[in-house]
Amino acid sequence: MRRRINFLSYEVYQMNIIDNDFTTPVEIDAFICFNAQEVRAMKALEELYKRKLVNDVLTLSFNRSNSEITDNIFQNINIYTVIISQDLSINIIPCLQEIDKYVKDKISIGIDITCMPIPLFTQILNFLYKKHNDKQITVYYTEPLHYTLNNLFDYSAYSGEIDIKAVPGFEGEMSQVDKVERVVFYLMGFEMTYLAKLIPQDVNPNKIAPINGFPSYFPKYKDISMINNNTNFYEKDVNINYSEANNPFETYNTIVMLKNEYKNFKIDIVIAGSKPMALGACLFALTNDNFNCRIMFPFPTEYKLDLSSGCGKLWEYKIKNQKDKLSKR
Repeated sequence: MRRRINFLSYEVYQMNIIDNDFTTPVEIDAFICFNAQEVRAMKALEELYKRKLVNDVLTLSFNRSNSEITDNIFQNINIYTVIISQDLSINIIPCLQEIDKYVKDKISIGIDITCMPIPLFTQILNFLYKKHNDKQITVYYTEPLHYTLNNLFDYSAYSGEIDIKAVPGFEGEMSQVDKVERVVFYLMGFEMTYLAKLIPQDVNPNKIAPINGFPSYFPKYKDISMINNNTNFYEKDVNINYSEANNPFETYNTIVMLKNEYKNFKIDIVIAGSKPMALGACLFALTNDNFNCRIMFPFPTEYKLDLSSGCGKLWEYKIKNQKDKLSKR
């Protein structure tokens, strides 16, 4: 069953495909991206650079060798590189301090989340909402042309042991299970099926409400996702909700709908789906801080940085700043 409800209107947000026919891109004062080996990692910057809409870039990287990718391509703009630790389960204070200095005198901020690990860009957005809530934020995401699969139905973005725990800054409100019931909203892509079995014991949810990324970017990945995820939940007679894999605002709406269904529950959101879906969950948490939900992530020992080939659609998500009231509640 596919359920939709529109709590966010196009008066409040915009999402556009940037291509040769797109004529109204945003001029960006400060552009933040993540350096990776994938071709699509620099697609948004290339398009803005080509249109002369960006002059300053802050690149984040797990190691300094990746920074050479940006330096060699974009020789006429100011590039600042920050090396960060792969342990994103702790507060990334040094990184946020660098971002704070970088955006201090800027008005319009662009963030490319294409290859940026989910717990990294969610912490950055959390920081910007709280410290720089007067600035316009535009988020970019480039779909892959193909994902790298281990075999026909096996995809994994992580290496080593997986530990699902709260993203720093989104710890929510802890409570005793015997006093307050908890529900997990589980955002799924077509990650390996074992993720659904790793919800930690300290969460111990009374209910699970899966949200599958459907339709996916391509029909093949839709089939893989349905096979991997439905196996876990149909056996348990759990209803699966759906949200477009490339639409963060529909994910936001779906979470609002589910929140209204589970009014007396404490909410945990496990983000193991697409980056745009994770963005939608992050926006929900940021604009419903009075509700105090917790965002959780399957933190790996290591992030794989070469997961796709080619570039698909390039999306621009215009996020209203906090003073403009993202949501109409």
